[in-house]
Amino acid sequence: SLTYICWNINGITHPIKMKRILSFLKSHQVHMAMLQETHLTQVEHDKLCRDWVGKCFHSLYSSKARGVAILICKNSPFQYLSQVVDPTGCFVIVHGRWGSKPVTFASMYAPNIDDPANWQFPSPWVIGGDFNCSLDTVMDRSSSVPVAQTHMAKTILTSMKWHLHPTSREYSHYSHAHQTFSRIDLFLISSVLNHRVITCDFLPRFISDHSPTRIQLEAPEERQGPFRWRFDSHLLTREEFVGEIKLSIQEFFQFNPSPPSSPDVIWEAFKATIQGKIITFSSACKRTFQQQMVALERELRGAETEVYKNNSAENRERVALLQHDLNAISSSRAERALLRTKSRFYARGDKAGKLLAWQLRREEADRLIPSIKLPDDTTSFAPEAISGAFRSYYSNLYSTQYDGRSVKESMFSFLDG
Repeated sequence: SLTYICWNINGITHPIKMKRILSFLKSHQVHMAMLQETHLTQVEHDKLCRDWVGKCFHSLYSSKARGVAILICKNSPFQYLSQVVDPTGCFVIVHGRWGSKPVTFASMYAPNIDDPANWQFPSPWVIGGDFNCSLDTVMDRSSSVPVAQTHMAKTILTSMKWHLHPTSREYSHYSHAHQTFSRIDLFLISSVLNHRVITCDFLPRFISDHSPTRIQLEAPEERQGPFRWRFDSHLLTREEFVGEIKLSIQEFFQFNPSPPSSPDVIWEAFKATIQGKIITFSSACKRTFQQQMVALERELRGAETEVYKNNSAENRERVALLQHDLNAISSSRAERALLRTKSRFYARGDKAGKLLAWQLRREEADRLIPSIKLPDDTTSFAPEAISGAFRSYYSNLYSTQYDGRSVKESMFSFLDG
């Protein structure tokens, strides 16, 4: 399935908060995130393209207000075609292909100026954002004070064909000034995507005063990108890890002496064994941390539900305590990650090496091939057709039915496209 999240983050004013937001999105295996109220400049927006983020499209206004962004995962098969950027920092629209299917994403922060020219893309739309209005003035607000329905809300309700949670009293925003809840963060999708929706819900609210809104869609053409294992040097600071690895090394060489086997075989087997031990230990640590976070998030969601029913001081205090615990855990983890990054940059300094080359490279090469020209001179965007073309080519290339000249000619013909 594909996971999309829209989230009003109420400003990214500190590197630790940026790291916490990216780590939170990564923990929920997000393929695409729509952020509102980023409050970032051009240079600061470019810093969002890190960790799991492969592409970042944004619209900025100032470092004090507005600003929206769309973050797309590195392993997502998205091919960018065009975009529309609002100069006032209220929306950004990105059009492209997800696999072989055209799609248009939009991150919105209302209110903004309506312009029919912005809706030029006929493909299916996925719009997420903070609309700053309640569609249903009764169901989407905890306050009993009557308010008039806005023109935007009337327009959206008129064009909506399907509502996933029409009778649910869940809210995405809490106003500390008025001590009221409202549902103003929404996902709007084209009707042709309705049958692909698996679920849509609100995640716990603790980093911002808005809850992240998550939607999951079926993805029949989903492909996993290449996985590259890297050793986490932070594990060396844990005594239990060092002790377990030392014991594993002693046991390996005790049961695998060098005379019966060649040193090369023993060395390769040793590397595979130790890598397995490291992966097992780090997976256990990560699993423990995730279980702790999931338990706190589940408890926070339950506490928020109780506040929706009874907005008492006791319930609000319980929510605040759980939010404090989640903030403390995520902040400490983000601080450790940033400390590792700073130490790595300090050790490398201005020396010529991989780190400097990565920093100088403006754009990372796409890991996925978006399209391919087939032998019948047609272009295909389908992942199955792309994999099949490479499989067919290399199976013929390494077969014995061709001579050297025909293999060379076919290779150049394939590469020249």
